[in-house]
Amino acid sequence: YIEEAWETKAPNLMPKHPYDRALARFWAAFVDDKLLPSVWGILKWQGEEQQKAVKESLANFSLLEEALRTSSCSGKAYFGGDEIGLVDIVLGGPLVHIKNLEKVINIVLVDPVKLPLLSVWMARFSETDELKRI
Repeated sequence: YIEEAWETKAPNLMPKHPYDRALARFWAAFVDDKLLPSVWGILKWQGEEQQKAVKESLANFSLLEEALRTSSCSGKAYFGGDEIGLVDIVLGGPLVHIKNLEKVINIVLVDPVKLPLLSVWMARFSETDELKRI
């Protein structure tokens, strides 16, 4: 909305092409509506419910891996292409919590062997100058 309402010198959060913009909106909503609730469910639940949340989270991370592999961002540094975009911000915001959750419950949610593109994305995003300043 901001990019559409005001011209700024800030980086574009959304791709220029309408199809790619729609994909960015889809994946941002996916992270908010599917991935994060399943990840937070791991902390919220115990026993069978927790295992269900782990399975859902792993499946959701696999879908993000597939998006990195097959969508218009394939071969790019970020979901937003060569620069950080909306999906990167939506997913990157809780990134530190996801890493800490893996340590707390002693499980690997983003396995570098099974999810190599997402693992590389996580490392790259974590090392951005913008994130380091926060």
